[in-house]
Amino acid sequence: MERPVAFQSDVTLRGVLNAPDGARDGVVFVHGWSGYRCGPHRMFVNMARRLGREGIASLRFDLRGRGDSEGDTDAADLDGMIDDLLAAAKFIRSEAGVRRVWPLGICSGGNVVLGAASLDKSFDGLILWSTPPFAPQKVTGDRARRSAFFLAEYLKKIFRRETWAKLFKGAVDFRGVFRTIKGRSKPEGRNPKDSRRDIMADLAGFTNPSLFIYGSRDDEAIGAPEYYASFCREQGIGAAFHTVEGANHSYYSVAWEREVIETTLDWLRERAGE
Repeated sequence: MERPVAFQSDVTLRGVLNAPDGARDGVVFVHGWSGYRCGPHRMFVNMARRLGREGIASLRFDLRGRGDSEGDTDAADLDGMIDDLLAAAKFIRSEAGVRRVWPLGICSGGNVVLGAASLDKSFDGLILWSTPPFAPQKVTGDRARRSAFFLAEYLKKIFRRETWAKLFKGAVDFRGVFRTIKGRSKPEGRNPKDSRRDIMADLAGFTNPSLFIYGSRDDEAIGAPEYYASFCREQGIGAAFHTVEGANHSYYSVAWEREVIETTLDWLRERAGE
């Protein structure tokens, strides 16, 4: 069922299509900013093959400038990646003959999914793993929460034997610790991870169900669940939120990955047949 494919955005994009016979639903995977079509630790591959056994088609592809797709890596930005996802959705509809499309994004791939849904309200639902808020919508206290999070993490390490061993050896990078707690400085110029549009404003009118999954120890999406939960309530979006206890941003544990995949499959099964 799996085969390599190529299709057009304004550049040639390449990926892998898994199209079971008679599939009516299709999932389009969108990787993070520095990732590619396999996802972190082949998480997309494992999820796609589970979907295939459920009779659900899937498309894993490389965004422009990533993996095997064409495009200038340094010139790639969020708006161009949104165009790539819209092209991928069109491709899986025509190539696999699916009636319903469910984009699934991880990290900034989730921002791409939201951006595409703000332009194409026909998506049947959105699946968002570890998706941070867009920079313009980040809550005011985001930096303070990040600082508090990292400070708490470092305080825990104080009581570990290996921390004291590093301290006596002079192997602790105190400047790095301070920079982490203080927070990252704002980049100069336009952030390529930001859209030229107000995506959250343009998302108004999208009301199909959405699934948000986060790790409880995700330091890259602090404040995101609360922000998106509030937005979904205001917009009348039937959103479900799930927290994987102890998990980090990319779910680097067999148990964490399994929980994300099983939670997503259960949610999708309830809706894919409707």
